Amino acid sequence: MKKVLFTVFFAGVFIVSLVAQEHPTIRIVNNTGYVGYYLYVSLTTINEWEEDLLEDDVLPDGEAVAVKLAYSLSEANRYDIQLEDEDGDTYTKWDVLITPNALIEFTMDDLD
Repeated sequence: MKKVLFTVFFAGVFIVSLVAQEHPTIRIVNNTGYVGYYLYVSLTTINEWEEDLLEDDVLPDGEAVAVKLAYSLSEANRYDIQLEDEDGDTYTKWDVLITPNALIEFTMDDLD
């Protein structure tokens, strides 16, 4: 009985990890000192930014937002990520290697 439960448990963990890789969720933290008004995440192979992920929301300084990516890690695992603040200043991270549950932090060092 213990072997069966053990097998079922690890099969469940494996399935959950596969689902997470299909469309991974990453957390983006704003530690710039300013409110973020726009957040863009695009594949590194695309020369334009995708749509604003914050839509009508903002990302206050010190806060984080969870973002579900459009592609599985097997399809794409490198992204460019940009946060734009209330003054129009941009903070960009280029060619970011994404792993499941990645945490991406923007600080003043990322100011363009």
